[in-house]
Amino acid sequence: MLYLFGIGINLFLILLLFSKKNKILADKFLLAWLVIICCHLLLFVAATTIASNNYVDVFAVAPLFPLLHGPMLYLYTAAMTNMLPANKKIWGLHFLPFFVVLVIISPFFLLSTEEKGAVIDSGGKGYEIQMGINAYAILISGIAYVIWLFILLGKHKKNIANQFSYEEKIKLNWLRYLIYGLGIIWIIIIAQNVNATSYDNYIFGSAVVLVIIIGYFGIKQGRIYSNTISQQLNDNLESNLKDEYLNINVEKVENDLAIPEETPVYEVEKQTDILVKKKYANSGLTEIASQKLYDKLKELMLQEKFYTEPELTLTALAEKLDIYPNYLSQVINEQERKSFYDYINKLRVEEFIRLIRIPENSKFTMMSLALDCGFNSKSSFNKNFKKVTGQSPSAYLGKKG
Repeated sequence: MLYLFGIGINLFLILLLFSKKNKILADKFLLAWLVIICCHLLLFVAATTIASNNYVDVFAVAPLFPLLHGPMLYLYTAAMTNMLPANKKIWGLHFLPFFVVLVIISPFFLLSTEEKGAVIDSGGKGYEIQMGINAYAILISGIAYVIWLFILLGKHKKNIANQFSYEEKIKLNWLRYLIYGLGIIWIIIIAQNVNATSYDNYIFGSAVVLVIIIGYFGIKQGRIYSNTISQQLNDNLESNLKDEYLNINVEKVENDLAIPEETPVYEVEKQTDILVKKKYANSGLTEIASQKLYDKLKELMLQEKFYTEPELTLTALAEKLDIYPNYLSQVINEQERKSFYDYINKLRVEEFIRLIRIPENSKFTMMSLALDCGFNSKSSFNKNFKKVTGQSPSAYLGKKG
């Protein structure tokens, strides 16, 4: 009954995604993956309720389906985090193990119906090598993709700091938990192969739960990265001009300015300078040009208060300043010794402190003023306020009051 419920939910989610307007690439990958999961669940239900000899070819393919789930989740995650390879042919390579194993077991499909039934009834007698290859392929695929996916999410976390001023709705923590769940399923599959014991009920029961998680959060998840005008201009410029100073890739700029808290202040400044200079060693943006852009940035931030926009991004701010995102990132890293995220939220905290000290604002709550400064959640406000001042907002105001 649980599996039928899962199939019903799956079909409903497929219908929702199929009818969704303005689907992004990640939505299309998610839709394809849900179709694969649905087929997998249907095969399992059919295998446990219908005489296997009637559908031997279909049931022979079913054990290969786990080789599809890792690649599909990878493509979805990579599309969601803007780390999908530009060459589409590379996407197809992820499905090579599935087709290789399919070719390896292909002699089975040439057998007569009676011979196929005998092989299945004997537990795969005569095809032990093929079954072993499939089992090892699933094992390697499961481990490799779980590790790979966590690496992608780790890079995404660093990219957020360099391109976004907020974390809500884009951290993809739900995807991290989904990968944990997929890892658990793979552990069960490995245990099943090692112990030669059937854990299919646990595997497919867990799959039903994952389908619900995928559907709820996947359909709810909006676009994270978008190609704005300035980003398109930047991409065109980098593709047309081969000047060495344009080889700065914002997505690859890591938030590596973090230094242990116990490090002395003078040593922190020294190490930070070394890291920043190393990062932009090949940039053609001179110190004088960088200082001019920084002065322009400070002036406009003071006048226009762009940081009060809750979902401000590096690219959007670069458009407002009429400079390239790569240069803006470099200026902030060099001049402020901070990531874009920390820089913008520092300005928001300073604006909040300024507003809270105005007597007329005593009628407003701290959170309402925080929202006016650009914060879009209480947790983000508290986290960044403590990061800037070293105290919680209530403790700081109690001391300053």
